[in-house]
Amino acid sequence: MSSIRPDPNLLKKYPNAITLQQIEEKDRFAGTLLGAAAGESLGAPHEGKSAAAVGTPREITGGGGWHRGEPTDDIDLMLALLRSLVARRRFDQADVARRYLEWFEKGPKDVGNLTRSALENLRAGDAPEQASALAWEDSGRRAAGNGSVMCCAPIGLLHARRLEGLPEDAAGASRITHCDPRCVGGCVAVATAVALLVRGGTDAGEAIARAAEAGGAFSDDVRVSIERGVARRPEEIAVDGADRGYVLRTVEIAFSALGTTANFEDGLVAVVARGGDTDTNGAVAGALLGARFGRRAIPQRWLDVLVAAPELSALAEQLYAQL
Repeated sequence: MSSIRPDPNLLKKYPNAITLQQIEEKDRFAGTLLGAAAGESLGAPHEGKSAAAVGTPREITGGGGWHRGEPTDDIDLMLALLRSLVARRRFDQADVARRYLEWFEKGPKDVGNLTRSALENLRAGDAPEQASALAWEDSGRRAAGNGSVMCCAPIGLLHARRLEGLPEDAAGASRITHCDPRCVGGCVAVATAVALLVRGGTDAGEAIARAAEAGGAFSDDVRVSIERGVARRPEEIAVDGADRGYVLRTVEIAFSALGTTANFEDGLVAVVARGGDTDTNGAVAGALLGARFGRRAIPQRWLDVLVAAPELSALAEQLYAQL
């Protein structure tokens, strides 16, 4: 038996050394963002299709008005949120809202209905939460789209080392465009799962249970959707009906993938193959799966074609260094 013992003061002697735990944490950190981008791009050409029409997509292609690997509104808004978190070193709702509005004024190809209404109100001078509240009121308090849950994962990264304040920040991010409690709860649930998975020491089952509890504090419908999702595989969930952009459909199938699939690629393919709002369902599922399995689990052939990958990777490095 070797008499060599690890030096307990090694990290004190080399304060800039990185541990295996940190390497794995950074891999999951970047995997969250790149996973979301991969999911969005895998799904973008199939948005609005039935499950039967989608088939089993395993390659990122162009189509549906999108070039191969081109970011849609999901990743565009996620980038705006990330840039703000890095620049402000915290969640600053007014700054994020300003960046969303700058994106909107450039005339993006695709903007969700509720997001458009909220940003038009913001442009008219309303404060962020008032802008989204007015948009929701105009819908008869019925609109609960997936336009805020699709880009909320960076809030989980911001809180990967400190969960305190996460629900408030995730709720604040949602309420820039989506103030319905189901949308808010969906964001809180996804951000909570991301934070727990990235930091390590928590398996998917525990992360899902805690995410359901956190999201359920804002809307019990969110808790029920998560619990219903993890009781079935993505192949058993229909998301290609008339309500395909409904936040609870996205939450249900994304958490189903997180809880029931064994690897990143198969989980993401299973979600996109169900049709419906494929880019957003893919983005949310990809963020959760990336937080669980890490960047190294994402197929390199997918990473190679993601237009936003370099900036997402750079922002991941910057945000991680600020934790």
